[in-house]
Amino acid sequence: MADVMEERVRSIQLCAGVTFALSALILSICLALYPTLAPANQTNLILDALAKQDVGGWMWLHAWMVVGFLLSTVGFTAFAFLLHLRGSSGAASITSVSALVGGGIWATFLSMELFVGPFLKSYYPIDPGLATMLFTTIWFWKMGALAVGATLLFMAVISAGTAGVTREIIPIWMGWGGALFGVVGILVYLFEFWTSTATGSAINPMRSAGVRYGVGLPIQLWMIGVGATLLRDWRSKAMALPPQMRTPVPPKRDLVRPEPKPDPKKPKPTGSLADFPPAPPLPPPIP
Repeated sequence: MADVMEERVRSIQLCAGVTFALSALILSICLALYPTLAPANQTNLILDALAKQDVGGWMWLHAWMVVGFLLSTVGFTAFAFLLHLRGSSGAASITSVSALVGGGIWATFLSMELFVGPFLKSYYPIDPGLATMLFTTIWFWKMGALAVGATLLFMAVISAGTAGVTREIIPIWMGWGGALFGVVGILVYLFEFWTSTATGSAINPMRSAGVRYGVGLPIQLWMIGVGATLLRDWRSKAMALPPQMRTPVPPKRDLVRPEPKPDPKKPKPTGSLADFPPAPPLPPPIP
């Protein structure tokens, strides 16, 4: 049973390590390539900026972002399983639910950009007013959903970081460092939401370079560090099988019936006439 549990831990470490590293690398590149947009409420300027983007590049950028968030969701879920096996079931529940819901929201609304953006770009020269109205409806819906998704992902980082330090899965500086940036990210979104309650305007903190590179990029680096730590632990544990008992092999049966072995306790028959008593004499002939 202990060997099975060890194999489970190694499998989780490999899965979480690979997905954390790949997702962080993909999302870091996408953050650097994402265009700088106007404030969230100036939808006419945002639509004008999107109309100038290349259709293929815009679709590929969002497709890779969807892949990155799906991989990060898998990584956080695998890390939650590891926390559960180490005894932190409560933190594992928070990490898994936050990552699944938050990553699912980001993947869903980013996949919507695959075709909505090119459609609005083609329709904008024909009817700018109607295109702006359609884009405004989709844009405000998307901004609200992404704000909730980002807050949940920050919560997953905080829960995974603090519980990982408690269970000695990751170093102290790495766990609390990720939790610190997660708290900063939640505070940024809460502050933006608090200021927007007075005007009802949409929020998009990731639009600014300060939040993008001051909060988003450090969390991607944290994910790379966690993935590298898990892969190092996976490689350090040698895969040793317990000693196996040799399977008994039955003797090979000969189809030819062997001769029976003589019993040493039983007297051997000689077969000679001398061993038998002499025959009685014959009676005299009758005259």
